[in-house]
Amino acid sequence: MPTTAENLRDLHLLHQRARALRDRLSSGPKTLAARQAALTTRQAEVEAARKALQDAKMHVKKHEHSLKGIETKIDDLKVKLNQVKKNDEYKALQNQIAHDNTTKGKIEEDILSALEEVETKTAEVARLEADVKRYAAEVAALQQQIDQQSAEHKAQLRELETAITQAEAAIPENHRDHYRRIVARYGADALAACEDRSCLGCYTAVTPQMENDLINGEALTFCLTCGRLLYRIEPEVPTTKRTAKAR
Repeated sequence: MPTTAENLRDLHLLHQRARALRDRLSSGPKTLAARQAALTTRQAEVEAARKALQDAKMHVKKHEHSLKGIETKIDDLKVKLNQVKKNDEYKALQNQIAHDNTTKGKIEEDILSALEEVETKTAEVARLEADVKRYAAEVAALQQQIDQQSAEHKAQLRELETAITQAEAAIPENHRDHYRRIVARYGADALAACEDRSCLGCYTAVTPQMENDLINGEALTFCLTCGRLLYRIEPEVPTTKRTAKAR
């Protein structure tokens, strides 16, 4: 198979398409891993919210226990109040009952506040759980999509790699080792177009002799600066009335 600019351009395109597929194959798992990490974070937020809700409920129970204790104490004091005969003892018990009733009122306010907190945290847990359920479904769908696309992309990549091997038959045997070295170095960018006497891989000007070799197409030409295998792009000819008539 003769080595022509068209052969090399097609080979370059095959390398670029293979690279694009490899990028997709690697980006899919990375995206999935990021989503799974985000899901784990959201699940941890749900667990933290559940723990906070549990603590709030325990707080309510503690207040209710305290309320029950103070009510029992007040009832006991009222019993004693009916039994005392001395006026100073009677007044002391009244003062104590008044003080305990104040404490009772404060505890009841704390219970109301704690119940409001429980209600708020219950709603927050429900919201977070719904969000995690939705996000988990999205992650599962993404995994299924990536698995399906991965199989398709791997099949396409195998076809491209076969096509690349076939297209590399255009590289003369005495240049194969050099070609393989630049492929190992640059990957899909091992080849570069030469346009306006410049290598489009490193944007360095080529020599007149290299330009002639590219025009004649009698031998492979490698960029003296970056080492890429060059192929020539035909310069575009502006369309005029004369050139249009000649066509």
